[in-house]
Amino acid sequence: MKKSISKYILIGVIAVGVTCCDIKDFGDTNVNPNQTTQAIPSALLTNALTDPDFGLKTTIDATQGQHYAQYLANSQYTSADNYQTIIFDYGGYYRTVLMDLQQIIIVNSDEETMVEASRYGSNENQIAVAQILQSYYFNYLTDRWGDIPYSQALAIAEGVRQPVFDPQADVYAGILSTLKTAQANLSSTAPVLGDVLFDGDMDMWKKFANTIRMRMALRMSEVDPTTAAAEFISAINDGVIALDNSENIFFANLPEAAFQNAWFARFLTRRDYAVANTLVDRMQTVGNGGVLNVAMDPRLPVFADPTENGGNYVGMPYGLSEARSGAIPNTNKSFLAAGLRAQDAPNYLFTSAQVLFSMAEAVHRGWISGDVEALYNQGIQASLNQYGVGSGYAQYITNSWVKFDASKAREQILTQKWIANFLNGYEGWAEWRRTGFPTLKPAEDALNASGQIPVRQAYPLFEVNLNSTNYAAVVARQGADNLDTPVWWDK
Repeated sequence: MKKSISKYILIGVIAVGVTCCDIKDFGDTNVNPNQTTQAIPSALLTNALTDPDFGLKTTIDATQGQHYAQYLANSQYTSADNYQTIIFDYGGYYRTVLMDLQQIIIVNSDEETMVEASRYGSNENQIAVAQILQSYYFNYLTDRWGDIPYSQALAIAEGVRQPVFDPQADVYAGILSTLKTAQANLSSTAPVLGDVLFDGDMDMWKKFANTIRMRMALRMSEVDPTTAAAEFISAINDGVIALDNSENIFFANLPEAAFQNAWFARFLTRRDYAVANTLVDRMQTVGNGGVLNVAMDPRLPVFADPTENGGNYVGMPYGLSEARSGAIPNTNKSFLAAGLRAQDAPNYLFTSAQVLFSMAEAVHRGWISGDVEALYNQGIQASLNQYGVGSGYAQYITNSWVKFDASKAREQILTQKWIANFLNGYEGWAEWRRTGFPTLKPAEDALNASGQIPVRQAYPLFEVNLNSTNYAAVVARQGADNLDTPVWWDK
């Protein structure tokens, strides 16, 4: 039987070989009439928002950012707390979400494809939305690495294989210009499809763009205050998110594995993410005998679970070696609260509290008019309301370190902003780098050469190996490719 099958296979191969020699053109024989020959913009947009490895939520819930900002401390595997990793990879963002968004721009700009593409929203709206989301990702990348491939990064169609690294100042200028143009080009006519962030609400995309601009303006506050002030005012005038939590921008996780909260998944296999003592100690005051004062930050029970041993809130000492951290029983430390690691708990990108504290700082800097104290207090109230503990505001504000003090205004504003940004780790880290507030101490058992809190991350190895000329140029301009070279705005 085996011999007969082999004979038929051999005859079939010969027959195919003879026949194929006479075929010159397959025509549309292998074309699936039910499959599109053009990229579907709505699908590309959805993927650019939800990609499990490089989508919006990954910019918020990335674990390393939580450790740099000292929101969380590892209970078992503490190398991330101690800055062991120097090289971080950004290639996936370029290959996936940024290229998906670039394809949306291309098909909506090309005369041969733009009519078909308009089925998924007006060409202008699709281009603007793609540009806004690209800008968000580029802002995220440049704030981590400094100078990055930007102007040539997505020019694959033009034959660019080794893109230059643009100075961060130029990246910022380019992003701000793109955002201003994009938000101005949005209209309510023919909203985009595939939008799982705002469900086609073009006005929210406009506010998203302007809120990014507002944040970027503050990033520039120490290195280019004149431009920063102008950009901040422009963003506010064009319209940022509302100040009452009704327009908080968040990624809505779902109670299913495909789109679940990453913190839910991380706690399925081990309990390793405890709330850092840096944050816990700041959020509670301690009276005689270690009894918690009634003025404890009412957000603390939302952020952290009480300890199994004693029912108190005890932060994990930040930056210990694995040997030292392992000596502390899990029953004696507070882990990330169950509510925040629920399968469908949201990931917040921008909140009213964040905007209010930004405005308070802008008033304090003299950029805009307003009442610093009122904005500061509104920011606290908005953050408490966001987490359902607004009724505790009156008592909380009596804390001496919370009650507004004009002589300490900037420190108070930025410390409260740090608390309000909890679990938005890379944002908390960026704000600390920019301002130095709150005061953070380096890991006790730091593993990096300097022993200091990192101020940037090193480029991926593929840049070193495959883009060596441009890599050498950026290192010569920006400084050593390590964790201790500050980015442009960190002065």
